[in-house]
Amino acid sequence: MNREEPLCVRCARTQRTCCQISEIYITPGDLERIAAYTGESDFFEYRRPANPEYLDQSDDPLWAACVFRPDGTRRVLRRSESEGCLFLGPGGCRLPLEVRPLVCRLYPFDYTEQGLQSVNGTMCPIQLLAPGVTLLQSLGMDAEMAEEWRSQLYAEIRQELPASESSSAIAVTHSERRRDEPRPHASFPDSAAVAPARPSPEAAAVPKTSSPCTSV
Repeated sequence: MNREEPLCVRCARTQRTCCQISEIYITPGDLERIAAYTGESDFFEYRRPANPEYLDQSDDPLWAACVFRPDGTRRVLRRSESEGCLFLGPGGCRLPLEVRPLVCRLYPFDYTEQGLQSVNGTMCPIQLLAPGVTLLQSLGMDAEMAEEWRSQLYAEIRQELPASESSSAIAVTHSERRRDEPRPHASFPDSAAVAPARPSPEAAAVPKTSSPCTSV
């Protein structure tokens, strides 16, 4: 096995990748950027989560209030059960980093409106990492840039809330907030086959480069 290859490439050889099984919410800003880059308008749909547990976002009330419509659906990238994301090509994601959905850019971080929470490698075959290399290092992820994307993400999901709706609809005091682990914002079915993962490393100082996202 060539451990010099990106982890995403090695992942694609051993299991279905996150690009193939994830349901990716896109913000109004994501929609505009993707439409401007591709010239397309039919790349998204409104869908209920395949895993109903995803509807429980009690640890992140802003997400729960803004992302879901009254019928429980939310705007997601179109995908097929066999091929995965509409923008998944032979060489990985066909969208440049600055156009990709913010949810995609943020993986493998867990986060809420309050900030980055931890590194979650549940969907990554981290057993394939080279000795001494963390998941963030392998993906070329940077916590500082991830925080900028997280801030942008929540600014954009606020655009989902009607201007006439009171901010009190999403107000939750610190004492009322549940303290359990944040639920991933990229959902995938219960039956999705992913490799077993060992505990993920903590977010730490890593080289400030962008994720290759080359899974195919």
